This record gives sequence, C-alpha cells and structure tokens, in this order.
Amino acid sequence: MSTVEALRALFDEILREAAGNPRFGTRLADVLSEAVKSSPATEKPRRRGRRAPGVLDPLEVYSEGEAELRRRLEKLDIEQLKDIVAQHGMDSSKLATKWKNAGRLINLIVTTVQARVSKGDAFRAT
Repeated sequence: MSTVEALRALFDEILREAAGNPRFGTRLADVLSEAVKSSPATEKPRRRGRRAPGVLDPLEVYSEGEAELRRRLEKLDIEQLKDIVAQHGMDSSKLATKWKNAGRLINLIVTTVQARVSKGDAFRAT
C-alpha cells in the first residue's frame, strides 16, 4: 500500500467514525477549528519590505515649532515613528528600525528635521 493510499484509508475511517459518532465529530471539529485559529496563516502578517507612509510630515509640523512636533510625535506608537523615519530617509545606517524606545526615535526625528531646516543658513543673508 502506498503512502497516499494509507492516508486515504485513514481519513476515510476518520470520516466514517465522525459520521456515526456525533460526539467524536464534534470533538474533531473543535480540534480542527482550534488548529486553524492558531495556524501561522491566520496570524497577523509581519511587515516585509517597504514600510507604510508616515502619518504626518515632520517638516510641516516643525513649522509650528519644535514643541508642537514633539507633542504630536509623542502620540504615535513606535511603528508609526519608524514609518516617518523610513519615509523621510532619516536613518541611513538602518539601525533605528531596531530601536524599541519611542523617545529615542522622537529625538532622531526632531534633530534630523532641525538639521534639514537649518541647512544652508550660512549662505542666507542676515
């Protein structure tokens, strides 16, 4: 008997038992239902590749002041902060994507925005 035939015979026997024994059928359905709920296919997929767009433009918010930018950033979760960092190219080393501290990400965003806003100040007329 081949492996496929053996499996077919096994499943046929399970189906016959489930049809003739409602209690067994119910237990079998419960086990299968639980297996489907906990399978990797039903788990929330992890992000791969590109991140979602940032929920705010830090340069635009910074025009209202550093305090306002920090206040708005503090309302975001770590993943949303990482989205902003990625969208605006604020992490050339790609290390910030591993950070777990929101304050550290906020400081990175604020200092990067400050540097970009003040870039070229030496050439502006005073």
